[in-house]
Amino acid sequence: MHLVSYMAPGFPRSLFETIGEIIGADVSFIETASGPLPGEDPFASGDADLGWICSTSFVDLALASPTPSVKLAGVAWLPDDPGSLGGPVYFGDLVVNQTGSATSLEDLRGLRIACNDPVSLSGHYSLRFALNDLGEDQDDFADLVFTGGHNASLDALTDGTVDAAIVDSVVRIAAERDEQRSVDLRVIDRLGPWPVQPLVARSTLDNVTVASVVNKLMDAANDSVLSRELNNASLSGLTRVGPDHYQGVRDAMIRLG
Repeated sequence: MHLVSYMAPGFPRSLFETIGEIIGADVSFIETASGPLPGEDPFASGDADLGWICSTSFVDLALASPTPSVKLAGVAWLPDDPGSLGGPVYFGDLVVNQTGSATSLEDLRGLRIACNDPVSLSGHYSLRFALNDLGEDQDDFADLVFTGGHNASLDALTDGTVDAAIVDSVVRIAAERDEQRSVDLRVIDRLGPWPVQPLVARSTLDNVTVASVVNKLMDAANDSVLSRELNNASLSGLTRVGPDHYQGVRDAMIRLG
């Protein structure tokens, strides 16, 4: 089996390498986007059997497609974040420098906001959803600067390249806990909560194999090796999820048009 992760470098490579060892899959990484871009689908081509992708990509490839290339495997991680209330949900955290005067999304009108990539839920779509709900023009409200990664967005904010950033809440928390990084930022809004990034399977992969993958991961979730990797990524564990968990993302994408 082959597992492709779109979650690094925001999440440690070692987490997915450990997962690969547990389920008996070789692992590759795509770090240029949070999920397959239009015209690029490793699941439809058979190049990938499993993937950790953004929720918006899952909606595009499975819930909104007449010919789905993926299906939900049925396992997701649990953020180590009190705001997640122990569930498989996270936020697009809107952050500014401590010296910045902004206190709300509306204060960022006309400024530069760092985003992850166009596919990202927490690092792009969550912002567009919020602006749409406010009745704002999503394209004219601010200058969206795509950095290609949540940590890159935090770095751009720290060095003053941008005025604010919209980032994955789990990645932000991990960055703040990392003693080797200097992160002194202020969260002015938490957009969400939204369903965390799911593990998906190629739609033609047999259900017995998919169930075996999920069972192996759930059995290993409390193992010291996987538990340590999850903890290092500011995650507290794994849980089972169904397709309905991601319906809210699809509904928001439909409203966005």
